[in-house]
Amino acid sequence: MGFNVSMKLRWKILIVLLIFSLVPLFVLKTHGMKSLKELGSDLQSQTRITLLERATLNLAEQARSAAIMINLENRLFHTTLKSIQGEAELRLNYDDVPALKEKPFITSPQGSRNIPKLITAPGYKKVALMRGGMGSKMARHHPLGDIKRGDLIDLPISPDHLSFWLPEGLSRQDAMDGIIRLAPLLDDFKTCAAALKSLALWQEIILENGLVVTYPAHDSFPSRYDPRTHIWYEEAKKKDSPFWTLPFSDAATKTLCNRLTAPLYGDKGQFIGAVSLVIPIGESLNKALFSADAGIAKAMIISTLHRDEAHQNALLVVGKTGEEAIKSVIPSMHGRFWQAPSKQEWLTSDNPEFKTLIQDVENKKSGVLQMNYRGTPSLWTYSPVNKDISILIVTPVREFTAEADEAEQYVRESIANQYEGTSIIALAVILAIIVVAYFVSQSLSTPIRRLSEAMIKVGKGDWDARADFQSKDELGDLAENFNHMVPQLREHSRIRQALSLADEAQQSLFPQSTPEVEGVDIGARCTFSEKTGGDYYDFLGCSTCGPRTFAMAVGDVSGHGVSAALLMTSARAYMRAFSGRGKSLVETTMEVNRMITNDCAQTGHFMTMFAGICNSEARTLNWIRAGHDPGLVYSPETDTFDQLMGEGLALGVDENYMFREYETPMKQGQILTIYTDGIWEAHDPSGKQFGKERLQQLISENSHKKAQDIADMILIEVAAYRKGFPLEDDCTVIVVKFI
Repeated sequence: MGFNVSMKLRWKILIVLLIFSLVPLFVLKTHGMKSLKELGSDLQSQTRITLLERATLNLAEQARSAAIMINLENRLFHTTLKSIQGEAELRLNYDDVPALKEKPFITSPQGSRNIPKLITAPGYKKVALMRGGMGSKMARHHPLGDIKRGDLIDLPISPDHLSFWLPEGLSRQDAMDGIIRLAPLLDDFKTCAAALKSLALWQEIILENGLVVTYPAHDSFPSRYDPRTHIWYEEAKKKDSPFWTLPFSDAATKTLCNRLTAPLYGDKGQFIGAVSLVIPIGESLNKALFSADAGIAKAMIISTLHRDEAHQNALLVVGKTGEEAIKSVIPSMHGRFWQAPSKQEWLTSDNPEFKTLIQDVENKKSGVLQMNYRGTPSLWTYSPVNKDISILIVTPVREFTAEADEAEQYVRESIANQYEGTSIIALAVILAIIVVAYFVSQSLSTPIRRLSEAMIKVGKGDWDARADFQSKDELGDLAENFNHMVPQLREHSRIRQALSLADEAQQSLFPQSTPEVEGVDIGARCTFSEKTGGDYYDFLGCSTCGPRTFAMAVGDVSGHGVSAALLMTSARAYMRAFSGRGKSLVETTMEVNRMITNDCAQTGHFMTMFAGICNSEARTLNWIRAGHDPGLVYSPETDTFDQLMGEGLALGVDENYMFREYETPMKQGQILTIYTDGIWEAHDPSGKQFGKERLQQLISENSHKKAQDIADMILIEVAAYRKGFPLEDDCTVIVVKFI
């Protein structure tokens, strides 16, 4: 009968173990797989939306920045052109004609005279339109001589000379008066070129008789070139102020360029010519191409001009980047290779958003729209260049959401691996439970029950409870260990409770709020790496300070944990004690250093600190840096950072060290940030540090927010950067905005 009962008990234990282990395992497996799939789908969807929104915001901001940049360059072009215009009119209308200092470099369809030393320079290249032999003009400066159509070759120039082009029908004798008058403008052209740097390709003066003065000098005009036959020259006769032309193919380089032109007038107000700046599209627009990949994004120059009734809902494409075959051989030119379409090209779309694009281009606005481009979802980024044209960059959406697709694939693979692993574990658990239950079920029931009862009592706080049974097997060892463990748990519980109280006490030592001082906005925050930390910050009383003056300090004790917290608490007490006695900042720091040095004599600990007294009325900061990270002063007006790099040794190293106090004037709008190294030394799982550059970027991007919001944002971003990686050091920051 006893045998039967024993067998029944064995099978009962087996069944119970199987039910309580396998059923939850299968339930968790099924539910977990479903949850992981839903999570993966939600993660991919949310990540895609977030990445797209972020990309849209970034592109919109870059478009606005590009518009500002191009506007500034436009002002520089106008200023330079007016300078050349004024000097040219003065020379052309001046009665006294100076003598030539050197023979002029004259080029014409018949050949060139007085050719100076021509050199190659970055940005001056041209596309060969025909095959040239060794005797051709094109091959004269080419090292290989044999040039094929479509090759990109150097265009020789002279930055120390002017070239004078005489078109067909203009003799040297007729052109000589203009040459003599305009030759002294070389220095003015050089000055303007230095101001423009690489922004302008040519500076030109065109007279009514056809004479073309060009800087830098070259001899690459086509034999039939006469600018007087161009529309823009005729338009210059009708204008009384500088004006832009639509992009055109430059006569010398065959690249797409803009031309800014102003008329020249004689002493009686008659039209005598024009002055121009030839601006390569590749130079003035490449900075506006943002971070677009030239191999993926489509870049175009668009305009709302010349639309007829059939193209009211279309944009004229006046320029686009060159073909891949050409782009691959022009790395040294003005950025990307822009070309005019071989035939009239219109950009259209049935998307309602396209009307918004047309309106924005007409109104000279920048922005970002999401539309399909040739069937592919894309982001359309656009920005005005001048009053007639805008730049448009079309980038496929998939380029911004690739991370989301990769994350979805990773989740799917993880789910498959998890399913396989869970199945193997379930099978192993079944086999293990059957074997274990068969051999040990009878010997387990009573000891386990008694041990369980004792555990329950201990869990309820009965520290006198013990496992009341004797056995010479592992259960006996377990009972003995349990009985030894209970007093130890009791002691650990007391220690943990004491540490919890110590942590609460330490937290209470930090300022519960930041001081409210007229003229400044103050924020502070601290995060510990362990239950108790070694970072310190405080806002101190100052008996000699006025109502708009406050003192502050940020410190970092070497190491962290209980010992660091104790030293931090002592330093806090010393700072508060000495600062309340009317001592100066230097005296207070030296007294605190002496006390900490004595405390740390046998421990090897030390403490860095940055202490300062801020007068919001006078906008001054008196400060001492005791081996601490330098404070940061951000100026939003100039978007620059200054570091408070004063000398100073860490506290606790030399009790007789003479500290030096510094004074820094502060301006309205500036932001002072004092922090510990735990912020910029925080690691992500790959071991890469958060870094000071990322900290400065956070301050700059959030400078419009309140000081407390900036402090909170810094530590939030540090936590996000770690991606769950444990915090190795305490993080503390104080932010002061001068308002």
